[in-house]
Amino acid sequence: MGIEVKVVCFIALTLVTAFMLARPLNAEPPLNAAQDRIITSKLSRGMDVVFTNGSGKLVSGDNSFCVLFQNVGPTTSTDVHNVKVDFRLLVGRIEERPISADLLQDGVGRYCGHVNLGRQYYTPSSYYAFVHYADATGKKRTVRLHFAVR
Repeated sequence: MGIEVKVVCFIALTLVTAFMLARPLNAEPPLNAAQDRIITSKLSRGMDVVFTNGSGKLVSGDNSFCVLFQNVGPTTSTDVHNVKVDFRLLVGRIEERPISADLLQDGVGRYCGHVNLGRQYYTPSSYYAFVHYADATGKKRTVRLHFAVR
């Protein structure tokens, strides 16, 4: 191989390595508890809103879960306030009456709670989870996440 080809290959390899190291090696956000598994997540305004629990899914009946708020850049938790979650069963395009969940803060950007989704009449059942919160500036925001209960 000529010297020009070696230089081009070296530059290409250097660029590929630089781009690979610039992005996070783990696509999933780091979780606070070792047993937490992601149920669903959504990127909103430069912040990941992540639903987690021990099994990685919600089931009919009683459920425990946590909501994590993490900055996208360096994956650190962000401080939010007044967090509330409403679950709504979807029947076609109709959203049923909301089921509210009580949350307690379990660290910076981490809120945990319980919800009883009741008996499921459809398999799978589709739900929206509306996460209401106030950001660091005090502005009220809402994020809608989708998940299925099987």
